Amino acid sequence: MKNSSSIKWLRTKADRYFPDRQLYFRTNGDVRFITISQNIQIFCSVLLVGFASWIAVASYNYVYINEIIDEKNGEVEVTSRNFEELETQYNQLKNDIQKSASALEQRQRYIQQVLEEEANSFVEPEDAGAAPDENEVGEDLDNADQEARNVIRSEELDKIYVNLKRIEMAQNKAVRVMTEKVDSRLTFLKEVLEKAGIGEEKMLELAGDLPSTSRAQGGPFISLEDGINDAAIDSSSFDELFLKRASLEDLEMAIAYLPIATPPEKHYISGKFGIRRDPITKKWATHKGIDMAGWHKTPIGAGGPGVVVRAGRYGSFGLYVEIDHGNGFRSKYGHLSQVKVKKGEKVTENQLIGLMGSTGRSVSTHLHYEIWFNGKPIDPLKVLKAAKDVQKIKQQKYDS
Repeated sequence: MKNSSSIKWLRTKADRYFPDRQLYFRTNGDVRFITISQNIQIFCSVLLVGFASWIAVASYNYVYINEIIDEKNGEVEVTSRNFEELETQYNQLKNDIQKSASALEQRQRYIQQVLEEEANSFVEPEDAGAAPDENEVGEDLDNADQEARNVIRSEELDKIYVNLKRIEMAQNKAVRVMTEKVDSRLTFLKEVLEKAGIGEEKMLELAGDLPSTSRAQGGPFISLEDGINDAAIDSSSFDELFLKRASLEDLEMAIAYLPIATPPEKHYISGKFGIRRDPITKKWATHKGIDMAGWHKTPIGAGGPGVVVRAGRYGSFGLYVEIDHGNGFRSKYGHLSQVKVKKGEKVTENQLIGLMGSTGRSVSTHLHYEIWFNGKPIDPLKVLKAAKDVQKIKQQKYDS
């Protein structure tokens, strides 16, 4: 019943909107007409609505698809740009790895050079040059290193990277051992200088042709190329070792001028350095050396190698010898009974330069012995007490 009502309603609407229509044509007085039935009108209307709908849908799809295509093209462009950046990073990484390999090789040559130079002093620990295991390497990789490894797409290149990291860690470990050894030597040497009453800075200032000034400046590891992924290979430990070794060599060379030999082999100290009562006037006076008493004509040797700058009678010193040892050091020998050298003569350590006596302003047989540094007298007893340690430094036997 309900369907019949609907059909009736549709037919009413169709009759209303699509009645039969006639088209009239007049040609040369003849009239013709064409009848367009209701069905044809409905069919054409449906076709027209369908065509319009198709146009609308097609237009929408065209616009929508173009937007999708543009979006995809944008994504492709971004992906392409990212790929190019990644490719650039990868190529840069390969270049950095090559630079790092070259830097590590250079540092290894320096380590080997140090080990060869210090073969008698430095004892390389069994594990100092050993490569850390893979787990240790992995733990040591920081975020920058891990990001660099993420960029590496070649398994072979990744292995090279890990090997370089392992070498770098082993080198740093070896350098730490060497630096500790140099620190120990420097501490020992500075303590010896302090005991001898000698200023370290002034010693270096007076010394000429120091190793650090005569060699090419900089060292083999300073200003190396950056390492992997902008994380430069840390050369600070190498810089520190190089500078400390240079300082040690400078001080070793400077202290080598210090006269440490005891002039008379057999003696006793009859007068000390500093303020004392003058043996003649009995008044307080400055004594710039020490008095070393012994038998008459006891042999007197040179405190160290140098050049005789004065030999003969010299005022209250009587028969007197003065030796320039270099680097600001001079030794003076007074009250001799005989002089065995001449001015300008080069002497060696312990070489006979005179015999003990009591010439000049003296009350008994003895040697008046002075050591001067940088134009000022220092206590010879301090120098003689430090002689054993200075000898170790000269012979590079710090640990003996």
